[in-house]
Amino acid sequence: MKRWTYSSTDKPPSNPYNWPKSTPEDIRERPQRIVKIGEPQTFYFCNNFVKTSKYEAWNFIPKFLLEEFNPKTKIANCYFLVISGLQCIPQISNTGGIPTTLIPLFIVVVIDGIFQIFEDISRHRADTAANASLADRLSKASHSFEKCHWWELEVGDFIKIPSRGQIPADVVIIAVAEKPDSPAQGVCYVETKSLDGETNLKIRNALPNTYAKIQNAEQLVTLVGEVEMEHPNKLIDSFTGVIDFGKTLGREPIPANCVLLRGCVLRNTDWAIGLVVNTGHDTKIMMSSSGTRAKTSQLESLASQEIIRIIYLLAIVCVAGATGQAIWNALNKVEDMWYLKWNQNAIAFWFIDFFYFFLLHATFIPVSLYVSMSVVRYVQAYFMNNDLSMYYAHTDTPALVRTMTLNEELGQISHIFSDKTGTLTCNVMDFRKASINGVSYGEGITEIGRAAWKLQNRPIPQAMLDSEVKARLNAVPHVSFYCPKYEIHSTGGAGQLQQEKIRQFYRVISICHDVIPERVDGQLRLSASNPDDEALVCAATYFGFEFWDRRENFTIIKNKHLNKEEEIEVLMVIPFTSKRKRMSVVIRDPADNQIKLLTKGADAVMFGRLRTNQDFLVDRTDQDMREYAIEGLRCLLIGFAVILEDDFRSWHKEYRKAITDISQIERKKRGESNSIEDMEERLEQGLTLLGCTAIEDKLQDGVPDCIAQLARAGINLWVLTGDKEETAINIAVACNLLQPSEYMDHIIVNNTTAPDVAGMKTLFTTEIERYNKEDDNEGFNSDPMKPRALIIDGPSLLVAMADMQPRGLRELLLEVSQLCKAVVACRVSPDQKRQMVHLVKTGVADVRTLAIGDGANDVAMIQEAHIGVGIKGEEGLQAVNSADYAIAQFRYLSDLTLKHGRYNYIRMSSLVCYMFYKNILMSVAQFWFNFNCAFSGQKYYTEGAIQLFNLAYTSIPILFLGFYDMDISPDTVFLNPETYLAGINNEYFKTSLFWMWILSAVMESIILSVLPLFTLQNFSVVTGQLSQFYEPGMTCFTAIIFAANIKLFFMQSRWYWFNYLILVLTLLFFFATLFLITSVQALDSNFYQVWTRMTASGTFWLNLLMLLTIVVGKDIYVSGLERNFNFRPPHILQELEVGNHLETRVTNFMSSRLSIKSGGRRAVADSHVTDNNSGGNSSKVG
Repeated sequence: MKRWTYSSTDKPPSNPYNWPKSTPEDIRERPQRIVKIGEPQTFYFCNNFVKTSKYEAWNFIPKFLLEEFNPKTKIANCYFLVISGLQCIPQISNTGGIPTTLIPLFIVVVIDGIFQIFEDISRHRADTAANASLADRLSKASHSFEKCHWWELEVGDFIKIPSRGQIPADVVIIAVAEKPDSPAQGVCYVETKSLDGETNLKIRNALPNTYAKIQNAEQLVTLVGEVEMEHPNKLIDSFTGVIDFGKTLGREPIPANCVLLRGCVLRNTDWAIGLVVNTGHDTKIMMSSSGTRAKTSQLESLASQEIIRIIYLLAIVCVAGATGQAIWNALNKVEDMWYLKWNQNAIAFWFIDFFYFFLLHATFIPVSLYVSMSVVRYVQAYFMNNDLSMYYAHTDTPALVRTMTLNEELGQISHIFSDKTGTLTCNVMDFRKASINGVSYGEGITEIGRAAWKLQNRPIPQAMLDSEVKARLNAVPHVSFYCPKYEIHSTGGAGQLQQEKIRQFYRVISICHDVIPERVDGQLRLSASNPDDEALVCAATYFGFEFWDRRENFTIIKNKHLNKEEEIEVLMVIPFTSKRKRMSVVIRDPADNQIKLLTKGADAVMFGRLRTNQDFLVDRTDQDMREYAIEGLRCLLIGFAVILEDDFRSWHKEYRKAITDISQIERKKRGESNSIEDMEERLEQGLTLLGCTAIEDKLQDGVPDCIAQLARAGINLWVLTGDKEETAINIAVACNLLQPSEYMDHIIVNNTTAPDVAGMKTLFTTEIERYNKEDDNEGFNSDPMKPRALIIDGPSLLVAMADMQPRGLRELLLEVSQLCKAVVACRVSPDQKRQMVHLVKTGVADVRTLAIGDGANDVAMIQEAHIGVGIKGEEGLQAVNSADYAIAQFRYLSDLTLKHGRYNYIRMSSLVCYMFYKNILMSVAQFWFNFNCAFSGQKYYTEGAIQLFNLAYTSIPILFLGFYDMDISPDTVFLNPETYLAGINNEYFKTSLFWMWILSAVMESIILSVLPLFTLQNFSVVTGQLSQFYEPGMTCFTAIIFAANIKLFFMQSRWYWFNYLILVLTLLFFFATLFLITSVQALDSNFYQVWTRMTASGTFWLNLLMLLTIVVGKDIYVSGLERNFNFRPPHILQELEVGNHLETRVTNFMSSRLSIKSGGRRAVADSHVTDNNSGGNSSKVG
């Protein structure tokens, strides 16, 4: 039975049921999206109205309240809502049936609501502006384009987009403006910055069967046809569809480069006409903007667990109170005391008492906990966003906090997973070297090459260093080349054959690419989808083959060797994909009128496609590639093949049939076997090797120092890259991630060291046993145990991850990785990156992972980690948009984690502990009074003061601790990154530490509650007035306010003038409000004029001084004991700062006090790194 929900038009919806979470059965029922052209639509499509706002005026209150009182995320709010409900029950209420807890709860919820409203208003404004924008839509009645609002557009409409106009929906390009008196090309350019963050222009093409035949509205009106296409999805780089105009214009596939997506901007083209195929929330940009999963910090999760334990403690207190009253009633003739209204049902009376005590001590949980954490995080995020030490002036890019709930989590990172290209490197490519016909060209040495020589303990020849200087002096944009040998060979000095091979090599490079030429102010500017292509085209220009333009199906190059312009007909382009790892172009060469296949790609896919009988050339080129890889250069093989005319015509016919078959397109999209890829494989064979290119991707500034600091902080670093093993290792050495073998053991896992499952298992087992043996014997050896590094390649990782048996390869891999200070994974795919993060995230106890990358291939890894960090670099904003934090350079990661993360973790830990401490102090002090009032539950304080306790008396000063406090200065943190280890070990918010705070509050509450009952018996010496329990209760509460605020002196490391001012204002507000509450009889008749009498008595002030001396004296004594006998590294560093020894290092102290841990096992930090990055002199502190 069909489950469709029909609209008022009685048309079935275009999408499968419950799309995009449809079942296979639902998809079989509606396998494709059908769009009619020039005819009424068969299916119902959503309109083009978009809504990104979270709330509407009519649903804000219910929706917001459901979020605020979600027991999974905000248990404290639910707790206080229950308390408010219980307060309305007269039998158990201690507030006369009035839910007084609703007042502070209401204020807290309102503050949260205001934050949400302001955030949502900006979304509403953006939605209104977008929906009200104007578009030009074809009117069949007038046969012209007429203005309409974006929200009025429908699927099947034809629209005309002007130059620099934003695309209002996903459209298939029918035609574009052409140059007068020139053949139609069907080419336009689009800026996709709002979609993927990339600023370079992309080339887009009109449909080949329409661009030369459709140029005006009259021709559009007569079009009739149908589009079969994919259902809406978020894959912005993919599109599957076929357009069929019948016998008039025929049937054509719709590739991704024939589609303009909503949010993009048309550039360098006067206009474009498109057919609307996706509207509103079906467009790819809207499908991509679905909210990411909510993330919660470990500290907040632990705090929620402690709330549950505190509720258990509260239950124990309530049981004690109710049982105490039952015992007192049993021991006294309570039935004779008529005024107590004794209930003869003792069990019912016990339960009533239980809930009465539950309400009396409901303040065990701080009502302002969540709002305080939110405010502190907001201000912390502001400081992080505006930190100049994380601002990259070159691109005007500050840091960006996208998920402020994880601010404190940054201070507990144990594992960092990093991409290489664009993350550790600049992703700005320079052509450095090339191997052509088995001869290597290019001299000099890269920064990574220097690291390779260092790894081998070999001195770098001076000639190599001199060549590097000359290469830099001769450099032009994207080319840094110096080679006297090339100058000889390129002019025929090594024979005519080599000269021809050199020219053929660079000619192929100048043709085989998808670079777009732009002309700005008469200057040619290249716009490339990836920086490698741009560098190669620049190199071809440098060596005499300048890519000049694209006209229709022709690529125009200027051949400086022949001093002429060449027009090369492009017959077919098979683009590069991450799966194919190669690009091919089929051309008709004007030099000999032959059809040729030009291909460039990675060695892993190219070597198998080379023709036979060129083994010597292949071996020489492979040897050169290995040399280039050692220098960290990125290599691509270049090859060509001649194709017979009939063979190509036959292949092209079959290929066209395959790419217009919607079923084959879908199979390809799902990664299944398909005829499209089979045909591509069939064509790309029998290549003649020309050589290989070598491109340098330089390391970002500060990467080695940053990695050295993170390693000393106890963080395990994993570099996950698609590079060759040699390249990955040498880059890791250049980054200070790996050290030479005399300082670090390298565990290499590849098809040589572990050719099969048994070999890999033996390797892992041997390494584990060797480590355990060295660890057991270390106390008897004079030399410390060397740290280890694991280097594993993608194929080996695939084998290891597939073995999920107990003590299988997956488990052994995880165990070995935890013995290592660093892990380098090479030749890994994006999904393998995600799998490695998941392996550590789920397999290691108490681990906190951070993944950092800059490209779309890093998104899966970033989303899998506890914290994702995106680098806003050359590959757009896809990584940034999926991340929790964004920075411009890898080196800022040390500021983000070691500085801000560490501070935020310590501050938030202090805030949470303090919030519970002060509430337990106040609530338990009231409980002790029950021993003096027959466990009747009599209030010890005035109700008004209780309600203001969390909101005003103790809430503001602790916020400023959360904003500003620093135990040690940032300079000291970076000089001593080992202090970060306390966060990894969660030393500031352990359960034991939390309950030490609770125990301290309980002990102090006894003193503050009981002593005033004895010391205030003769309250006024002048009048002889005896005190009631109101005066001791008020004295106790006043002492609690003072003690709780003075406690900050022992928590806060740095005090500024505003801290003192806020403290004074808080206490003055306390005095003023307490005077008001006790001066108005209607507010609390029991405490009427009590505060006035107390403050006029010297006894009260003397008692207050005594109580504070006892409580504060205890804190002074404990603080002195801790600093002298249980001191921690920050204590020593604080003394060094005060003693003006900021630059003094305490290396020996750190070595003795800190144990850098890796998965619960000790690994000695590399002294070689420490000595070279200490930043100061060593000093022994005992």
